[in-house]
Amino acid sequence: MTKTYTLTITEEQARVLQTATELYARISSGDIGDAIGNLPINWNTINYDEYHEDVNTIRTLIRKYTIGNVDGYKTTLGVGSSDKVPGSDISWDLYQVIRHKLSWVRAVEGDMVENEDALRNWDKMMQVCYDEPRKWGSEALAKMENVKND
Repeated sequence: MTKTYTLTITEEQARVLQTATELYARISSGDIGDAIGNLPINWNTINYDEYHEDVNTIRTLIRKYTIGNVDGYKTTLGVGSSDKVPGSDISWDLYQVIRHKLSWVRAVEGDMVENEDALRNWDKMMQVCYDEPRKWGSEALAKMENVKND
């Protein structure tokens, strides 16, 4: 029997968890662009030509050591690849569930739909974040529900 848990978090904590699960899933597939973009870089003083040259050097090194010679830019391991780090598809599933829930909450708050059970307003909700999460990992999709605050 699979053990299950409940974690009560704030909306901001959910956003941080969404970013963390996406980054882990992407890094585990060899996609390092988002990881590099989330480093504490001082963008005000950076030499962009040197930066891009250095990032290309990093990608060359990664390509040398990764399965399939992925470089995190032109090539990555796709979602569902058997060569990815174990757990990365579970992380992608968690990311999708959180992204989906937060997007629908924003849609309700932004008067794009009446409630989260309403039909999708395709004129205003074209982005993939409104799609139902698709299971890629070995675990059942997580459930995320609103907590009624008094």
